Amino acid sequence: MVSTRATVAATVSCAAFWACVGAAAQTSRQAKKPANPAPQPYNRFVTVSEFRAAKRAPGTNVSVEGYIVSGLKVGRSSARLYLVDSTDKVLSARDAEAAVRSATACTIGLGGKSRPRWVMTRAGLLKLVMYTGAKQATTCIQDVPPKVRVQGNTGKTRGTLSAVTRIEFQDDDGEWRDFR
Repeated sequence: MVSTRATVAATVSCAAFWACVGAAAQTSRQAKKPANPAPQPYNRFVTVSEFRAAKRAPGTNVSVEGYIVSGLKVGRSSARLYLVDSTDKVLSARDAEAAVRSATACTIGLGGKSRPRWVMTRAGLLKLVMYTGAKQATTCIQDVPPKVRVQGNTGKTRGTLSAVTRIEFQDDDGEWRDFR
């Protein structure tokens, strides 16, 4: 009889232990914040001109929609993408350079395990870019780039994104897809 009581007590304490471990694991999963929190509704901009006119404070998490007219590699581990409202008037590299003057500059970190496509190759970021080059836009990659939504923190300079954390693009069906 004593051994049965000891077995029951051990079973009950073992079950209580695993219940506590499961509850602790569940609360730790709930406590984690998402890696890329969505911006507040008033910080989601449908056009680049809307974003530039809003004059958000540096470090504000925003998302901006537009087209990447130019993508240039800056250093070894970063690139600068220039986001515009429309590419209708961009017919040459000279037009792309003119469009860059009124565009929103977005600085992004290249590579990483979580974002293997964030590299300046045709299989990577150049799928989203219209023109590229070494120091300025000289080479046409595609005539009609897809519409993109760029999320990140506003920079110190007005109308820039200093740390891009997420890039989405519209597929042929008009659905937004994450670019990783």
